[in-house]
Amino acid sequence: MTTTVPATDVRHRIDALLLERWDRDPTLPALICADTVVTMGELKERVLRTAAALRAHGVRPGDRVVVHHERSVEFVVAMLGVAFAGAAHAALDVRDPERRVRATTRDCAPRAVLTERRFRDRFADLDGVLVLTGEECAAYAPEPAPATGGSPDDPVVIIYTSGSTGRPKASLISHRALVSRLNALQSTHRMDEHDRMIHHTACSFDMYLSETYWPLLAGATVVLAEPGRQRDADHLAALIRDHAITTFYCVVSLLDLFLLARDPAERYDGIRQVLTGGEPLSPDLVARFHARSTATLTNMYGPSECTIYCTAWVCPRDPDPGTVLIGGPVRDTELWILDAFGAPVPEGEPGELYIGGAGLALGYLHRPDLTAERFVVTPYGRLYRSGDLVRVARPDGSLEFLGRADRQVKIRGIRIELGEIEATAVRCPGVRQAAVVAHGSGTDKALAAYVVPGDDAPPAPALRTSVREHLRARLPHSMVPRTIDVLDALPLTANGKLDRALLEERARLEPAPSLPAPEWPADLEELVVAVWRDVLEVDAIDPDDDFFDLGGDSFRVVRVVETLRERTTVDIPLAALLREPTPQAFTEELRGLMTSRQERAS
Repeated sequence: MTTTVPATDVRHRIDALLLERWDRDPTLPALICADTVVTMGELKERVLRTAAALRAHGVRPGDRVVVHHERSVEFVVAMLGVAFAGAAHAALDVRDPERRVRATTRDCAPRAVLTERRFRDRFADLDGVLVLTGEECAAYAPEPAPATGGSPDDPVVIIYTSGSTGRPKASLISHRALVSRLNALQSTHRMDEHDRMIHHTACSFDMYLSETYWPLLAGATVVLAEPGRQRDADHLAALIRDHAITTFYCVVSLLDLFLLARDPAERYDGIRQVLTGGEPLSPDLVARFHARSTATLTNMYGPSECTIYCTAWVCPRDPDPGTVLIGGPVRDTELWILDAFGAPVPEGEPGELYIGGAGLALGYLHRPDLTAERFVVTPYGRLYRSGDLVRVARPDGSLEFLGRADRQVKIRGIRIELGEIEATAVRCPGVRQAAVVAHGSGTDKALAAYVVPGDDAPPAPALRTSVREHLRARLPHSMVPRTIDVLDALPLTANGKLDRALLEERARLEPAPSLPAPEWPADLEELVVAVWRDVLEVDAIDPDDDFFDLGGDSFRVVRVVETLRERTTVDIPLAALLREPTPQAFTEELRGLMTSRQERAS
């Protein structure tokens, strides 16, 4: 089976398109960061200064440059300056461990590094690598606009993702691929000079590209979230309100946490369009979002090897949307669903998704073997083998995501797709999210399911029974999990995706051993630290340590808040820990909540 949208005649160089946009409307606001507003003309000058600095130090087309900045105006200037110098940028998160930053930089083998003065020492032991700060680049005169006659197939972005072997792999994204995806976004979710979009996604997730390039090309304004506050529901809500945000991207788990953390009566009708993705989107979350906003909600799918996204589905506003699909191909994209022998599957049957078209990456940096394994030459052209299982669910070609092909397991010799169980579980009334893992080995290998209740869910014992009966009625006995547990939230990784490793560990340990109740101290900050140490399983915590830097995730947020609610008898909102993620600041937040409760009582 194949479904195709034909390519269109577009210009394929991002630098040429940006120059045209900036010269057309130089006084329009391009970036807003706190109280700083940068116009398109000002942004052009700063970008050309950075490009001039890089070229003066020998950076040439085809080279690579590491960008290591906090989210800021300087971060945007750096990544664009690399493109205007003809090179490709690799953005490395400043919150990554320094050892990982250095190892990734060595793998990248860049000609230069653009960073802040305070991070300069991280690259001191990299011989032969030029390190420049924003201040140093600003000292160069902006040369006349550089020639933009390079090839559309020159790399412009390098996206690092984790690899199954433990070594990160880097996708090389060309100008052609990036421009193709930006044009696809603009063709279906148009923006113009009246629009504003938040930039809050971590640079380890390729949606940060759309949060930067798309609004700038459209003449819209990029509103930069404060560094480290991309999970802070209050901060994001304030940006939406204060800057009249019209377009917002939010990974599925963060969208869920955002709605949970804010007042249920709060509405977001000023936003025109919200895009989400990165994880399976549940019907319950769609319904809860639509109940709080008139905005459209688009479910996007696509591995970084295919540049940002390759399918999209605007979720209907039906009271019960049923299965949430990932939609059909976007512009310049070709999709094939093939079986294990590389043949197209019958219509409606599950198979592995292969992706082709203009958005395809050039391959993996320094990994020819892996490139040959994943970017395969087929009778249907050069395609990326996604490893994802899908099926055509609608006559219009819209696809249903079924899970990862490599998550297939065998239980007593029977092949089982965990994604199918999860997709069935979330259709059970009262279930908002579901995850299934396999644990054990040999005859002891078993399935464990974890579900998150929705607002209308029955108590946990009744929900477990309901889910089990729901699965038994729809799946073979071999696919019904041995255990079903109800959680307040599914655990997430630092990038906001489901932490399956943590669930597998939990499944192996269940039933959990009985631990003696800790002796909680009376002092409030000592209590907070004690609870954090218990939940995070760390030996020591300093007053200024960040909860999430210590390994915190949404699952641990819920555990901390529930424990402290019980110990303090204060109704602590989840947003409190997201807003103040250090022991010292969080303690002050608790004191404020206690004071407010006492004042209300008096």
